[in-house]
Amino acid sequence: MATETVLVAPPAPELTRNRTLVVGTAFAAVASIMVFAGLFAVYIAVRQNNEFLVENGLGGSLWFPEGAVQIAPGTMMLFTTWISAFSISWAVQAIRNDDRRNAYVALGLTLLMGAAVINQMVFAIIDFALPIDRSTPAYLLYVIYGSYIVFVAVAMVFVLLMAIRAIAGQFNSRNADGVQAAAIFWYATVIVYMPVWYLITITK
Repeated sequence: MATETVLVAPPAPELTRNRTLVVGTAFAAVASIMVFAGLFAVYIAVRQNNEFLVENGLGGSLWFPEGAVQIAPGTMMLFTTWISAFSISWAVQAIRNDDRRNAYVALGLTLLMGAAVINQMVFAIIDFALPIDRSTPAYLLYVIYGSYIVFVAVAMVFVLLMAIRAIAGQFNSRNADGVQAAAIFWYATVIVYMPVWYLITITK
């Protein structure tokens, strides 16, 4: 008696995940960096014009009063942003390894570092004691610092939302796009602060 051969279709290939969130966040991060690049360009141009006037005796003034900008707070903020870059990278790696406990700790540490940066920046602004409406340098300084505070706050909200989704179990080793996207945006805040630190804290 002949036996019938039953042909079984091979399993369907796994669908490729849509990485719209990661790509969109990358564009948003680049756009944010370009906004700050424009602010830096204005700051540098105005400062160079002021130096030209001072050197040629045509006017101008001391850019910042002596002792108004301290190196320690700005440098501490720089180190804090670097720590946050490591912590958000730790979060991404933990999610990829399905290590949820370490992922939660890393995301929480990143939010803590972000809050520390904002706190330090507000303290520095108060410590400057420069009237915003009486000098162009002070105005530009407050615009750059204020914009950066908003930038970090937006990044913190992004990380917080992704942390809530991670706690809800939406991310794992096969789908870590949300945490990766938050990390990309967070890296942009770290990149932006380095020229802020150099232009204002170092070359003050």
